Amino acid sequence: MRVAVVQWGRTGGGPLFAQELAQALQEDGCDVVVSYSLDAEVAERFVALGVPSFTIRTYRDKRGAVLGLPRLLWAALRLDRFLRRHRIDVVVIAMEQLWQGVVAPVFRFGGRRSLLCVHDATMHPGDFSRLEHLLRRAERRATDGAIVFSAPVAAALTSRGEFRADRVHETVHAAYRVDVGRAVVRSTHREGVPVVGCFGRLSAYKGLGLGVAAITELRARGVRVRLRVVGSGTDDALALLHHPDDELENRWVAQEEIVDVVDGFDIALLPYTEASQSGVLAYAMALGVPSVVTPVGGLAEQAIASGSGIVATAVTSTALADALEELVADAGRYQALSTAGVLAAAGPFSWARVAADVRVAAASVVPTGR
Repeated sequence: MRVAVVQWGRTGGGPLFAQELAQALQEDGCDVVVSYSLDAEVAERFVALGVPSFTIRTYRDKRGAVLGLPRLLWAALRLDRFLRRHRIDVVVIAMEQLWQGVVAPVFRFGGRRSLLCVHDATMHPGDFSRLEHLLRRAERRATDGAIVFSAPVAAALTSRGEFRADRVHETVHAAYRVDVGRAVVRSTHREGVPVVGCFGRLSAYKGLGLGVAAITELRARGVRVRLRVVGSGTDDALALLHHPDDELENRWVAQEEIVDVVDGFDIALLPYTEASQSGVLAYAMALGVPSVVTPVGGLAEQAIASGSGIVATAVTSTALADALEELVADAGRYQALSTAGVLAAAGPFSWARVAADVRVAAASVVPTGR
């Protein structure tokens, strides 16, 4: 089967997810081509695949997105020729992106089929943009099916009527690959004070205030932990980080730094108030870092299925503090979660598993005989 993996994002999880998926499909025996932004943080990783590629210069802000539309239309024509030349059967869109919504019909020209990886059924609170919402809808309407990474997203897409149930293909969010020397089981937290870490873009739904309240409650019980918050953005909860054991790095974290950041945590805290699944948890399990998560969306499903985290009993600071206290106090539980994460990353949450599921989904939309 001849597959094109497309993702035109510059930063964040989209380009990395696309590169990992393309590599996994290549290792699974597919003939793969890729299309990515020349400005992507991980552009060199696409080059390292050694497969045919269609590259595009994208944009850095909304103004650039609008002014670049004439250039985009010319690129769409060249993209169609590229896909025809390589006789692509299926285009797998690794993550939604603004310009991809504009050219979405191109992916299906000439009898090609397309599958869209839908990571979030709806835009996160605080992230809503009417233009992006409209283009996401266009991108979804122009595809033959969706690939999702949690049951809640699958249910949301079908209940909203965006995809029929038989056009939604479920897999897992694979653990990101890390060097073998990093994928180690931790028997307990490091010597000294355990580091509880929150990582990622600081957005309202990430629940930083809830996380800080949980740490405050934990400290009031006499349990000492360091809270390390690393990520870019603004959040009123940042003003609450004034304890001597609080550490804040309010900055954009480059792709090559992420493994070091998450590996520096003893416990990954994901106090989200809304979520589908999490790339942070995908890093944590690969590194053997146990996690504590809230019982929302696909986040709980991801933690339970991988066995790498504790799901708090409620979306409250007290429930999160209870889960954290259990993990700090119980070395056996800590090691069991770490072990489960490393094993899941190598097995049921591996990229090999995702590639196999994507191949099945692709075969389901390709006409017999192609």
